[in-house]
This record gives sequence, C-alpha cells and structure tokens, in this order.
Amino acid sequence: MEELLLRLERALWGWPLLALLLGSGVWLTVRLRFLPLRRLPLAMRLTFRRKPAPGAGVTPFGALCTALSATVGTGNIVGVATALSLGGPGALVWMELSALTGLSLKYAEGLLAVRFRSRDENGRHYGGPFAYIAQGLGKGFRPLAVLFAVLGALAGLCGVGTFVQVGSVTACLSALISHVTGGQTLLHLPWGAAVPFAGVAVGLILALLAARVMFGGMERVSRFSSVLVPVMGGLYVLCCLWILIRHATALPDAIHQVFRSALHPEAVGGGWLGCVVAGVSRGVFSNEAGLGTAPIAAASAEGVEPWEQGLISMTATVFDTLLICTLTGLVILVTGSDGSGVGAAMTAFSRGLPLPETAARILVFTVLTLFAFTTVVGWSCYGTACLDFLTGGKARIRRVYLLLYACTVAVAPLCSARGVWMAANVCNGLMAIPNVLALLLLSGKVVESSRSIS
Repeated sequence: MEELLLRLERALWGWPLLALLLGSGVWLTVRLRFLPLRRLPLAMRLTFRRKPAPGAGVTPFGALCTALSATVGTGNIVGVATALSLGGPGALVWMELSALTGLSLKYAEGLLAVRFRSRDENGRHYGGPFAYIAQGLGKGFRPLAVLFAVLGALAGLCGVGTFVQVGSVTACLSALISHVTGGQTLLHLPWGAAVPFAGVAVGLILALLAARVMFGGMERVSRFSSVLVPVMGGLYVLCCLWILIRHATALPDAIHQVFRSALHPEAVGGGWLGCVVAGVSRGVFSNEAGLGTAPIAAASAEGVEPWEQGLISMTATVFDTLLICTLTGLVILVTGSDGSGVGAAMTAFSRGLPLPETAARILVFTVLTLFAFTTVVGWSCYGTACLDFLTGGKARIRRVYLLLYACTVAVAPLCSARGVWMAANVCNGLMAIPNVLALLLLSGKVVESSRSIS
C-alpha cells in the first residue's frame, strides 16, 4: 500500500500540478490587477471587525476561524520541519511564494462560495466548490462537482483531517515519553506490529472530545474555533518570537541560508525540483489554498457580501503560512535543529525556550495537540458538507459519517506515519484539480463581483 501511495504521490506532485497551482494563482492575481495584495489592509480590518451575524448563525469571523481550525494543524509544525529536511532551507521560500499566489486562490474561493450558495431546511447557508461548480458552471459540470464532493468526504475521513493529525500527536507523545522515562509500554497488535499504548489512549481521548464538538454542526464548531484558534495561535507565535529574539544573532545567517538554498538548492541536496516540490506541497498542505476546503466554511457566513468574505478568507493564508509557518522554519534554523518531523520541532523548542528541556517538550506536545484537535474538528465540517451534497442532506447518513470519522480518529495511532503523510498528499492533489479548474473557468465572475472594490 505504501509503495502504491508513493507512486501516486510522485505522479501527482510533479510539474503538472505545481504549474496548475502556481500558474493559476499568478494568473488570477494578474487578472484581478493584484487586488488581493492591494486590499490586504482592508481584508485585515474586515477580519477583526467581528460584525455579528443577523440572528443565529455563523459570523464571518467564525467562518474564518473554522477554516483556520482546519488549516492551522500539525502541518504548521511537523510539515515545515519535513519540508526543510526534504528540500533544504530554500523550501521555505517556495512555501511562502505558494502562499502569496494562494492569496488570489483563497479570495476567489471565498467570493464564489458566498455568491453560489443555498439554504438548508433550517434556513442556514451552505455551499463550497461543489456548489459553485454545479451552479456557476451549469449542469454539464455536475460530474465535476460530484467528483470533488466524493474526494472531499474521503479526504476528511481518511487523510488530512484524521490520520495525519492524530499520527503526529502520537509521534510527539512517544518522543516525550521516551525522553522522560527512557522507554514506553508497547501494545502488540495481532498482525505483528507494536504501537505505544499512550498513543492509543490519546487517539481515543481525541475521538471522544472531537465527537462532542463536531456532532453540534458548523455553528458549534465555529463558536469553538472562534475562542480556541486565536488563543492557541497567539501562544505559538509568542513562543516563536521569544526564541527568535533569544537567537537574534543567528537570524541573519538563517535568512541567508534560506535564500541561498532557494537559489542554489543543489548545495544542500535534493536539487531544485526537490526544493520546489517540498515547499509548494507543504505550503498547500498548510494553507489549503486551491484545495477547496476553506470555501465550505466561508459559505456558512451570514450577513456578508461575496467580496467581503473573499477578502476575509484570504487572510487565513497570511496567518497560517506567511506568519506561523515562516516563524516555525526560522526557529528550526536558528536553533540548529536537524532531522525531520516531530523530532526537529521538539529539539528546536527545547533548545530555544528558557525552560527545562522536559517542560519545553511538554509545551510542544500541548500546542501540537491543540493544533491537531482543531483540524480534526474543522475537517469534520468539510467532510459532512461534501456528503450532504451527495446525499441531499440526509441527517442519518451524516450521523453515520461522523461516527465513522470519530472511529477513524481513534484507530489513527495504529497506522504507519509514512503511509499517512503520503495518503494526505494524494488526497490534497486530487481535490485541488477539480477545484482549481473551476476557479479558472469562473474567474470572469470573480472579476465581475470584485468591481466595487477594484
């Protein structure tokens, strides 16, 4: 299975998909006359306006936090460390370039999500790529909308929203326990594998807590995210800034490494293509620009114009990749951490924070767990929205899906970490293709709806 996933990952994340993602972002940016960059200050003002929605429902800020809850996950820590190990420090440049071009993709997604959305039987707005493909492009493109919805439901259940998040938390906990005790209790599985018992316990606890939130639907998830996402994001940013201040003398050299590696990646191994692929793929995994998930949350926002939600939605890329991922990469570089994944992140924070090593590792585990938990909850909304489109919003099928989702979270620690990351990359690539094609075909409507702020 891992060999098959590896072949699929290499086939997807080659030049064609890279050109599609980066090229479409650049093309939309030019066609919009750089509107996402010019209107970034306005986007920030709208984001923190926190205008209440009329009556009950999801506020624009709540929709943004729901999207952030799904994007600000383990990819912001583990994914960045992995990108640096695979593509060298220069991968950070390509991660940020993918984010800058991704601003236009996120803007277009949020705008179209609000322009082409519907109301359910309770009067709540819902939509996403499946809606703007089916309504905006016409009946002839409905198979493309169905394809996206199927991929989205599967990706939430078997990829980004479950296995990757819990697997990263389990690996972090295993490293922490091994550091403190020098060993850990293993659970031997019938097929011969052995996994840490503590990791299995964490999977069960996360599944129970997530079920408590996600069975309340988009409104409960948005209220939960509006509180937790700013707190956990702020805590993480403060920790990173503290480390960079303590290692200020090493910061210029780290920045030099980043640009030198981006221009001459052969000096660090992996070559130019490896550097680009590592940066762009992890950047997409982090901010999900072009993936088509964020517009599902954006469509639920009440009392907002399409262009307003487009601007608000694109700020997620700023917070997620341009801020958090950049800080993570610089922290790893200034502290001289080597290796990849959880190990590099834990080493960086244990070296950088003025705390005992064990306390620093516990802090990393806590932040990573919060990031993972919000992503698990956020992706449950994406999966159920895709499923509702396919089934006509049948409540019984939705409950069965959420039950399977919780079970997947519980068994995630039993799966191979390597296979899980490859599966997530495959899911991301497959979802991006129909969504980006739709954004390109509907770009005229995006420009039309943006004339009032052009």
